[in-house]
Amino acid sequence: MKIVMHSYTMRDFPREKVFAYASACAYDGIELQRVHFKEDYLEVELPECLKLSAQHDLPIHCVDFTGDLTSDDSSVREESLRLIEKNIKVCGEHQIPIMNGFTGFLVADPDNWGANGSAIATDTHFDRAAEGLKHLATVAAQAKVTLTLEIHMNTIHDTVAATARLLDAVQSDHLLANPDPGNAFATSTAEKSPEALDQLRDRIGYFHLKNCRSIDGKFSYDGFLDDGDIEFAPFLEKLDALGYRGPVCIEYVGSGDAEASAKHDLPYLRSIMPGVAQ
Repeated sequence: MKIVMHSYTMRDFPREKVFAYASACAYDGIELQRVHFKEDYLEVELPECLKLSAQHDLPIHCVDFTGDLTSDDSSVREESLRLIEKNIKVCGEHQIPIMNGFTGFLVADPDNWGANGSAIATDTHFDRAAEGLKHLATVAAQAKVTLTLEIHMNTIHDTVAATARLLDAVQSDHLLANPDPGNAFATSTAEKSPEALDQLRDRIGYFHLKNCRSIDGKFSYDGFLDDGDIEFAPFLEKLDALGYRGPVCIEYVGSGDAEASAKHDLPYLRSIMPGVAQ
């Protein structure tokens, strides 16, 4: 199982430093987040990033995408589809296997993630997202790219159940889920147990790891993987039981030392993966 570093971990560093550091830490690859490329110009930006990839022998396993497929404004939805479609084709041209992202955000209460996303989404929101994703999944199949929906607060795919609903509607091997226990931990409506992943059997295409702590009713992402409130070994065991053999990605979104986190978390994750097929 390959371990990838999320480039957002080192969001305050230029991408040259990100590739060099991830390679020095012996990651197996990188997820390229939008802080390190201009999404509107991926056809120019990705070849430049691939030069760094080759220089540091560090594959780009994933490129992020964003869009708003749920907006009431049809022109917003159409522009999102146009950009994502273009970038799927760019990633396909350069043999990037995964694009990870979001269908848009629905926010009623910025201070309560459980009150947003799927909690306030209507059938219309789900129908719009499914319609757009069906088109994008067809494009992705032609480009030999897999799209993953990150289970992320404030999106309509902020829970395993809501994500499964979209996957059921689209029915494509090129649209899969990206569970993230760290996001779920801070979203009151999201499933916290590894057993919830059973709902995504054969439909997990990627997996994020970030830790989170609950401190006096507030959520903190400043901890490393082994000093938060989430136990990751049961999630890895569940992935193995479900037959998942794809990459996993470590992401640090805290306000602490990003370099220390990236360096520390990789050997820790490897240390709790002995029972997971390599």
